[in-house]
Amino acid sequence: MRFENIHSLGFCLRIFAFISILGLSACTHFQSHPLTEDAVQQLLQTPSVEQLTVQASKIKHPLLKRLDFNSQDGLSPDEAAILAVLRNPELRALRDQQGIVSAQLLQAGLLPDPQLSSSFSAPSAGTTLDTNNAFGIGLSWEITALIWRQNKLSAASKQQDAVVLNIAWQEWQFAQAAKLATYQLVIYRQQLDLLKILLQRLEDNRLRLQQAADEGLVTELQRVAAVSAKNLVENRMLAVEQKMQQQRQRFNRAIGLSPNEVIKLEQNITFTVQKHIPSYKQLITDIDTRRLDLMALKQAYQSQEERLKIAVLQQFPKISIGFDHARDNSNLYTLGFGVSITLPIFDRNQGQIALEHATRQQLFDQYSNRLFQARATISELLVVISSIKQQIESITRTIPDLTQLLKAYHTAIATGQADVLNYYNTWNTLTNKEIEVLSLKLQLKQAEIALEVASGRYQLSIEHDGKSQ
Repeated sequence: MRFENIHSLGFCLRIFAFISILGLSACTHFQSHPLTEDAVQQLLQTPSVEQLTVQASKIKHPLLKRLDFNSQDGLSPDEAAILAVLRNPELRALRDQQGIVSAQLLQAGLLPDPQLSSSFSAPSAGTTLDTNNAFGIGLSWEITALIWRQNKLSAASKQQDAVVLNIAWQEWQFAQAAKLATYQLVIYRQQLDLLKILLQRLEDNRLRLQQAADEGLVTELQRVAAVSAKNLVENRMLAVEQKMQQQRQRFNRAIGLSPNEVIKLEQNITFTVQKHIPSYKQLITDIDTRRLDLMALKQAYQSQEERLKIAVLQQFPKISIGFDHARDNSNLYTLGFGVSITLPIFDRNQGQIALEHATRQQLFDQYSNRLFQARATISELLVVISSIKQQIESITRTIPDLTQLLKAYHTAIATGQADVLNYYNTWNTLTNKEIEVLSLKLQLKQAEIALEVASGRYQLSIEHDGKSQ
């Protein structure tokens, strides 16, 4: 090969090398992030109260309010809700979706890279006198990418909004679940305390009847009935203790604690029966602007509208323009302009249009169904809440009478005018009513929290449960 051949070939190679170096200089470099046991444990480690206080003061959520943690008096239901949002590992994984959709938004705004081409040919045989090495350099770019660029940006932006709203919806549900778990632990603890007192009374009653049976003052049937009553309460205690242990595990899991970790709960958490619940009409009015999942589906639907527009636009021919500079073997230099266009004969993007259209219809039906289910759930929960409140009121009305009767029996026993067994039976009945009221209050709290979720309204009315604001 002649020197001129080598020189021309080297010129082309230098151009490609320069372009390659220029492109690589703007590239992102790989950074290793090993999945090690130490890294995982560090992430799962429970932060200090000071760290939680700082994180809770900076929380940004459409529904949850900022709180100041107080480690001295224990954890309130609202603090447990915030802690679940801050610490639950599942939520941390969900939030990573924000990084994914941000990357998709970045990608949507990028235009396709131009294409650089080069060619080189040298005479190799035949009449080569007065011939030169031929070369060519071309640059082309697809201009139709500009047509749907704005639609791609809009679709990616709305999808990002949908993901952010859906994450906030998931955070709120985890927060409400942690809040309910706190109330359940409190109820189980109060029921357990009442059952312990009841068990002690039944044990005293059993001992009295055992002594009376030994003296022939009561029948064997009465003695066995006392033993059976005591055993039933023991079984109830075991069942409540088991529920409490299981709920403690669920509670720890909800707020991101290790299974064996025990966190102190606030002692003065009370259960207030709300007298005024908003009506069905009030709860469903503008529900699509309150429920975060409905708002997310709206954004996803609008994003899909843009994707369908893109698919329709992409059925038209793709056009690329380019410029080229070349020299042939006779040393003739040329400067040219070219246009390439696809012929929409077979494909015409029909499959993608059908897919995007079906996806849009699916999102429309999902939104309609979610809205229907929300309204139906609200109606059902209002009936449940009303029924439970009536039961609580009915049982609560009997408690003062039983309390008064218990006092009367206590006074009569001192003068020998009443039987101790009747006194114990009345006391046990009163305790069972109090336990039943606690169970109903827990059911009511479950229904109220479910109504908050279904209606998208946090704290349906102002309460003073623990540290609720």
